[in-house]
Amino acid sequence: MSLNQEEEFQLEWIKNHHMEDKDEQARKDAEEQAAARPARSLRGRKMRRNPAAWELPVPEDEIDLHGMTSDEAAEAVERRIDDLMIAGLKILRVIHGGGNPSYGNVKRIIDRKVRSEWSNRIQLYKVEPDNAGSSIMILGKPLPAPAKRPQKHLKK
Repeated sequence: MSLNQEEEFQLEWIKNHHMEDKDEQARKDAEEQAAARPARSLRGRKMRRNPAAWELPVPEDEIDLHGMTSDEAAEAVERRIDDLMIAGLKILRVIHGGGNPSYGNVKRIIDRKVRSEWSNRIQLYKVEPDNAGSSIMILGKPLPAPAKRPQKHLKK
């Protein structure tokens, strides 16, 4: 296939004028800057972390409780927990919303049930750091509490 005169001119121009990939150059610059930064050291044995830095697992299922009363919501979550345990799934996202007093504050009721009735079936229950209207629940036997050190009583 032969090229016409205009196509030959364009091909010659491309050969003679180097074109650089600015995205590739920006990526290389960013890598060099990251390598030049000193590594952050841990302060002490256990660092306190911002709730936004919690590494919560990706939910395998979710339930939306919007529009339900607190009793309906608690019953729906309990049924979903049973279903997930039967299915062998462990991670549930509960979308409860920020809290509407006219519905009996669904989040407050779910929190209370997690601490009392469902405490033997839930390992972890935390509000998502980037969304206060939903929580992550990990199902399973609760982890044993760490042994408490005996406290030294000071004499006054």
